[in-house]
Amino acid sequence: MVRTFLVLFFISTGAYGQIFGFGEEKFKSAIPELSKKLRSLEMKTGPQFEEEFNKAIKDIQNAVEEEKLFCSGEAANTEGKTLGKEQKELCFRELKKHYLEAMDVVFILKKKYLELLHSEHIEKLTEVQKKLAKDIEKNF
Repeated sequence: MVRTFLVLFFISTGAYGQIFGFGEEKFKSAIPELSKKLRSLEMKTGPQFEEEFNKAIKDIQNAVEEEKLFCSGEAANTEGKTLGKEQKELCFRELKKHYLEAMDVVFILKKKYLELLHSEHIEKLTEVQKKLAKDIEKNF
């Protein structure tokens, strides 16, 4: 009875995996922090926003490439550790999750930026149309 209780306890807490060395380890990824930085960009029209946006995307792409190398076992992390075979699959799953989240952030920001540009262009077009209508009224 006690033995069954201990087995159930270890299974429910996940401690058995850590004791035997095959527990689920979370990998520290730079991608969520880069996505957060991208989200915090101030939305405005002009080249400054576009440069910051493109730099943030490039930083995310570079982080993904570095983490791909780490997950495949070709490179070590900042602590000099490489992954074993059993941890590679988990690492790639985490990388995929972070990458998809980052691409969602990129899509949302790009869409908002295009909507901002579009609304500004519509406003300018409306102003030009009103000015032309006034000029026509004056001249005829």
